[in-house]
Amino acid sequence: MSVVDPSQSHVPVLKDKGLAIVAVSVAGGTLSAATVLLRTWVRVNSRAFGLDDGLMLGGLILYITGIGLACEGARAGLGTRDAELNDKMQMNSRMWQLIWLLLYTWCLGMIKSSICVTLLRIAEARKYFRVCVYVLLVMTVASWLITFAGLIVLCRPIQANWDTSLVAKGQASCFPAGVIVALGYISTTIAIFTDMACAALPAFLLWRMQMVWRNKILCGLLLSFGSLACISTMIRAPSIESYRNPTENLPYHVGNIVLWSNVESAIGLIAGSIPSLRILFVRMRMNSDSDNYLGAGGRSEPKNNNNNNNNNNSDIVTIGSAPNFRGSRSRGRGYRSPTETGLSTTTIFAQGEGDWRRLGDGGSEDKESQKGLAGGIRADYSYQVELTELAPEERLQSANEARQHVE
Repeated sequence: MSVVDPSQSHVPVLKDKGLAIVAVSVAGGTLSAATVLLRTWVRVNSRAFGLDDGLMLGGLILYITGIGLACEGARAGLGTRDAELNDKMQMNSRMWQLIWLLLYTWCLGMIKSSICVTLLRIAEARKYFRVCVYVLLVMTVASWLITFAGLIVLCRPIQANWDTSLVAKGQASCFPAGVIVALGYISTTIAIFTDMACAALPAFLLWRMQMVWRNKILCGLLLSFGSLACISTMIRAPSIESYRNPTENLPYHVGNIVLWSNVESAIGLIAGSIPSLRILFVRMRMNSDSDNYLGAGGRSEPKNNNNNNNNNNSDIVTIGSAPNFRGSRSRGRGYRSPTETGLSTTTIFAQGEGDWRRLGDGGSEDKESQKGLAGGIRADYSYQVELTELAPEERLQSANEARQHVE
């Protein structure tokens, strides 16, 4: 029999699983928000925002809302044993847990659907791979809808899920506890399978790609991080049995489900968004390499006999060199002074995989590159550049036109 003050509606001090729910959920929400919002910014900035990005952003919004519900549920008694709860806290904790669970099914469904849509976009030309992804997507949506519908019709009216007095008075009816347990095991089994598939399918696609081993290892580590979502689902599975005995510390055991489900959602949001951030890291590395090169003397130094223009050399850009504007911003690159002459060194970066290799004498590639070309098509291009020196009058006219164009 509880000896807690009947007027209390919240746990005085969070501890054990209640404290873990709040701490882990807030930490996971912070990391997830930072990752998904950065992904959204990259995709919008690249003008490539698609359905998968929208689903992931929607999943984040639901997850943040679910964190608020989980924290309020922890304050009401989730993760706390019956001896420290009164009847009011018991009822409130069950109410918050059900509302959180309904939101969680939508959140997880949107996250996994986003990953499936991303895989479909990447493997557009692989027929059998796309069939597997479509099967995974159908299973995800089916599990999502079945679980949500099952929770809605579990008790009529729905208030009987947390107010058990309605059932005792004959004012409500609920399915037996065995139905709840069966529904929990079915949804958990499908969740484990889809979690494993979401990690295995990208691994299969990655293995067949022509990538340097360093990138394959990094992507493999990322996939192993995503598989932690499957482990989180397995950890919470034994707690489903607690629904068979709702009078034996049910809020305490249900708190374990809330805790690891929030961990699962956070991992899904982060692991599903990190691949889209790769382009950002590649650009940062390219800019860093370019800045280092320019700082080492790679920037063009124009020859100009006019000493008054010596302070403006940082605004002069020739073919192959990167602009170095101090205190100003520019969206484009081009000539700032076409009449200047000088030496320009070109640095080329690969946009595809973010890696580049220097060709040896005679244009021969190293052995590793030759392996990547086996069975493929190689195209060699030759370019010829002709330089024509303008007369002084033409140079002056061209310079004036260029300045007017820039202004």
